[in-house]
Amino acid sequence: MEKNNRYRIEAVYQAGQILRAVAESKGAIGSSDIAKSLGITVNTAFRMCVTLEELGFLRQIGDKYELGMGLALFWARKKATLEAEKSGIERDLLSLE
Repeated sequence: MEKNNRYRIEAVYQAGQILRAVAESKGAIGSSDIAKSLGITVNTAFRMCVTLEELGFLRQIGDKYELGMGLALFWARKKATLEAEKSGIERDLLSLE
C-alpha cells in the first residue's frame, strides 16, 4: 500500500500493523517491543493493544499479547462463504455435463 495514501485512516493502519507484528512474532510480544518495531510510542502501542484485546483480536498473557480468537471468527465466516460459493460453482459445472 502506498505510504502516503490520503484516504488512509492512520489509527486503523497502525492497528493493522500491530496485528501483523503480533502474528509474525515467535510468541507473545509486549507493547514496548511492538512500539520499537513499528516506530510508535509505547503508550500508543499499549493503548492499541488494550483496544484490540477488548475487541477479541488480541489476548493478553501477563504483560504480553498474542492473537485472539476474534480474528479466527472472521476467517471462519469467510471460509464458510467461500465453501458455499465453491459448492454452487460445482453444482453449476455438473449441470453443464
